[in-house]
Amino acid sequence: MNKIFKTLTLLTISACLLGSAAVSCSKIYERLDTLENKVSNLETISEYLQGVLRENKIIKEVVEEENGYTFVFTDGSSFTAVNDTPDTIDVTIQDGKVVISLSDGSEYVIPLWFATPSSITLVSSRPVSMITGATSLLPFRVNPSNATVNIRDISLDYEGANIALESVEQLIDDDNKPVPGSYCAVLKDLAAADSYEDEACLVIKSKDCRGEEFSVYSNPFTVKAVSYHGINTGLPFVILDTPNATPITSKTEWMDGATLTILNSDLTVHYQGTLSMKGRGNSTWTQFPKKPYALKLDSKAEILGMPKHKRWCLLANWMDRTLIRNDVAFELSRRIGMEWTPSGQFVELFLNGEHRGNYYLCEQIKVDENRVNIASLGKKVTEGEELTGGYLMECDLWYNEDFKFMSPVHNVPWQFKDPDEINDAQFNYMYDYVSRFEASLFESARFAAREYLDYIEPETFVDWWLVNELAQNSEINQPKSAYIYKDRGGKLKAGPVWDFDWGTFIPRDKYNYVAMGQKYYFHQLFQDKEIRSLIKTRWNNCKHNLTDIPDYIDAISSTLYASDAINSEMWPISRTTNQDESLDYRQAVERLKEAFRGKYEWLDSNIQTF
Repeated sequence: MNKIFKTLTLLTISACLLGSAAVSCSKIYERLDTLENKVSNLETISEYLQGVLRENKIIKEVVEEENGYTFVFTDGSSFTAVNDTPDTIDVTIQDGKVVISLSDGSEYVIPLWFATPSSITLVSSRPVSMITGATSLLPFRVNPSNATVNIRDISLDYEGANIALESVEQLIDDDNKPVPGSYCAVLKDLAAADSYEDEACLVIKSKDCRGEEFSVYSNPFTVKAVSYHGINTGLPFVILDTPNATPITSKTEWMDGATLTILNSDLTVHYQGTLSMKGRGNSTWTQFPKKPYALKLDSKAEILGMPKHKRWCLLANWMDRTLIRNDVAFELSRRIGMEWTPSGQFVELFLNGEHRGNYYLCEQIKVDENRVNIASLGKKVTEGEELTGGYLMECDLWYNEDFKFMSPVHNVPWQFKDPDEINDAQFNYMYDYVSRFEASLFESARFAAREYLDYIEPETFVDWWLVNELAQNSEINQPKSAYIYKDRGGKLKAGPVWDFDWGTFIPRDKYNYVAMGQKYYFHQLFQDKEIRSLIKTRWNNCKHNLTDIPDYIDAISSTLYASDAINSEMWPISRTTNQDESLDYRQAVERLKEAFRGKYEWLDSNIQTF
């Protein structure tokens, strides 16, 4: 009787698991003990497995028990096969299948579930720039990130004769661990043509759990090669020629009569004009081999999508292995919400016919309706409301401008940047204003009364501080490149941000408040609990705008692989300030992302305690 009962029970459970039960299984389960829920008879195990095959079930998990195995299926059902004798059932997993061998010699092969790729996402939508005979990198992601992918099954769907897929590599993090779902295709130019523009796709040929073949394609992407003097990195070309090819040797004297041509990456002309130029920077000009330049167009012009102006900078970024530290910091500034942030574009520079490598052509910080939008201060203004602005100032330890002063209370170097020539009344106005501001900040009673708020807009100082903290920029403590401006009738505002190419974005190096040194103002501002409360509010309002900065870093760096291949050979870095100089380009970029994530998380955690 007991044998008949167990057989009937087993058949009922099997029917329920196979989805064919006509009656509710729940009441039956309530009447069974643990042993009666397990299949322990060789014949019934075999019958059950035959049913599994008929139903085309897929095993999601195999759990080895003390005296058997539990099989969990993708439809949510499961059963446990118990060994009556030590060799009743044996299980092996091979080639994505579960092989179940029974002691009567029968064998059952059931597919084992695994994640299969559903799509391929390209990190950048920009064309891939190819250099004759060289390789270019195409980062991409496979979705879902836990999909089982054999790199050998990734190929290039391409009908042309100009490129080939040389290899595919999985990206790794700083701990040398694979980044799930992240890969990079290495495309090789076959030197079949100097110029071309083709389309291609990446394709993954795979098999599902049942062994059926399928293919997943990426969106089409463009590969192009257009060369100027044998260079084609996909970036615009900036072509500067001085009179008689005279070298630029001064950062104080403008060289007039130079010409500028900007070519788009397809060699169409974007801009042509005349200009003056000179060197720029401090240590970047005097100590570094790759020189930055200042440009002054003879007529205002829109350059590479940036608003009209005469004044532009060519930043060399020699110390920056990633080339993008300035650009990333500027993006942080925009997302945090500062009033104006310089824009820039990466270019290939040719100076007097010589290729000089990768440069960042960007807006110079100037007073203008398209830049720092404050009132213009006339040279003859000496009194009244007009005298109150606008002033663009820089607090900088280099202290090398013609018009400058050391503040009397806190000994900070203030310099006049725009206008760069002022009269005595204008000089005295700003000197007195800064003196009163510092006194209100550092005299105890006046600070307690928060009198300093009569002189500054605190929100701008908080935003400026956040950018420099996220970038781990300690240079402002000297201070260097700390811009402040004052509109007519207004208060001091911090910004714009500037100068992040070295000593920034270093993992685990400066997870503290780097922008609170004693030589500037923030260490004192932080003594005011209302400022700390403002920081917390500002941070919580803007931090969601920053979470995909790593994606921005991927996108902008993916456009520079070809350019870096040339630039890094042309300008090897001989200093170790950023501590990534020995890394290849992809490793340096990954390290920059790690630095941002680490500082973001540290800052978010600590700001919540303010």
